Amino acid sequence: MPNPSFNSRKPISVHALPIFVSLFFSAIPHSALKIPPPLPILPLPSASQLQWQLSSMALFLHFGPNTFTDSEWGTGHASPSVFNPTLLNASQWVHVAKEAGFSRVILTAKHHDGFCLWLSEYTDYSVKASPWRNGKGDVVAELAAGAKEAGIALGLYLSPWDRHESCYGKTLEYNEFYIGQMTELLTRYGDIKEVWLDGAKGEGEKDMEYYFDAWFSLIHQLQPDAVIFSDAGPDTRWIGDEAGVAGSTCWSLFNRSNAVIGGTNPQYSQGGDPHGHDWVPAECDVSIRPGWFWHASQVPKSALELLDIYYKSAGRNCLLLLNVPPNSSGLISDEDIQALQEFKELRRSIFSNNLAEKGLLTASSIRGGNDNYQFRPYNVFEESIYTYWAPEEDQRDWILYLDLQESVSFNVLQVQEPIHMGQRIIKFHLEIRSGGRWKNVISGTTVGYKRLQQFPTVQSQYLKLVIDMSRADPLISYMGLHMDRFSILSHASNTTSQIYVNGSQVLRQVPNKHSQTATV
Repeated sequence: MPNPSFNSRKPISVHALPIFVSLFFSAIPHSALKIPPPLPILPLPSASQLQWQLSSMALFLHFGPNTFTDSEWGTGHASPSVFNPTLLNASQWVHVAKEAGFSRVILTAKHHDGFCLWLSEYTDYSVKASPWRNGKGDVVAELAAGAKEAGIALGLYLSPWDRHESCYGKTLEYNEFYIGQMTELLTRYGDIKEVWLDGAKGEGEKDMEYYFDAWFSLIHQLQPDAVIFSDAGPDTRWIGDEAGVAGSTCWSLFNRSNAVIGGTNPQYSQGGDPHGHDWVPAECDVSIRPGWFWHASQVPKSALELLDIYYKSAGRNCLLLLNVPPNSSGLISDEDIQALQEFKELRRSIFSNNLAEKGLLTASSIRGGNDNYQFRPYNVFEESIYTYWAPEEDQRDWILYLDLQESVSFNVLQVQEPIHMGQRIIKFHLEIRSGGRWKNVISGTTVGYKRLQQFPTVQSQYLKLVIDMSRADPLISYMGLHMDRFSILSHASNTTSQIYVNGSQVLRQVPNKHSQTATV
């Protein structure tokens, strides 16, 4: 029997259906439709490069026979019996790193002397020939276990130069030997997040051709999430000095074809290349002590010295790689730990409070219109690169205006770009309202993942951040104002960071009254 309740309903006329559908969709407000983000600008970082950059700081651990022989570059002839760190505790190293705010550690698994801190099957010149743990210990294994437990990323340094191995200098034999050792390190110890190589070699040493391309392919095959460091990338590059200081202009853009491992122009490494086709961000390596290995006669840098290095490395779009060498007992020394803790406290005191975040923020324009929440200026107070302020396209002005609602003193500006969308900003400046007029406080060049700009203390309620030049419409993911009561500045109040673009013209200059002509 037919369902009477069903039959009692009159079906919708086919002719009325288009009207019904039209009314349904017209009821959906246009505001419910998202505005697509702007196009990324090439080159872009890989997923592993993004994770590397977000970590900001890594701890380098130089450790080996040099620790016991008061040497920096071992000859490769020291007896394995000298290596006996009776109190070695790799978990202490990891704990020190984590407590100080470092999210990855990198160990010299083999330095230039050729001594291996793991039980390699390709040489007897290793921990298995030492008295430590009766020849059964494995420093790499202990560090890997400690890092995994603490949630700290692990990196390994395997020196290409080997002063002990007899086949060094025989191109085919040594490259096979090196790849064998690399395979051991990348298949025994779980996830490796960074592989560190360099072109260091003493004068008068044997000539040696390294098959870098084969090495890099193997590393990415065995550890696809690892970044590879060298003078020329492929994933991260050396900054060009061992002082931990990046150029005041520092691009993650780079041309690997212009770089040679062991022979890259330091100035090119320091500044990068605004016209580069490759994404190869810079890593700033520096030691907490005068030497890279521990020496009883040396003392660590002060927390203030470390803070200054931080501004000039992590604060210039780089990762800070700070070497903290374990001592001959196998522990990080108390004085080094104290310096690291004081360094952490300085950073906490300065950067834990964003003096701008309670202010009223407006922008010269907003992508999708002023009511668009997705690209609103207040995104710059969220600590994430994935939310950002984006201006409307084809604008003459790129400005963020900030009303702090009361007069505030500050002397540090922090700016960040959403680097997954590419590095864009070429030049910017900060102005404050003083005496009824706008006054320039600081000018800067590149931003990238993080830019920290110091200047003598100013006080104001009103300020504006002006983007003067950019490779494309600028995007800002974070803006912070901070008070550093510890650093002593030696430069004038109207400080301008120099702009270097390797002899090439600026890609784009904003044609407005806020722009300033750059000398390039």
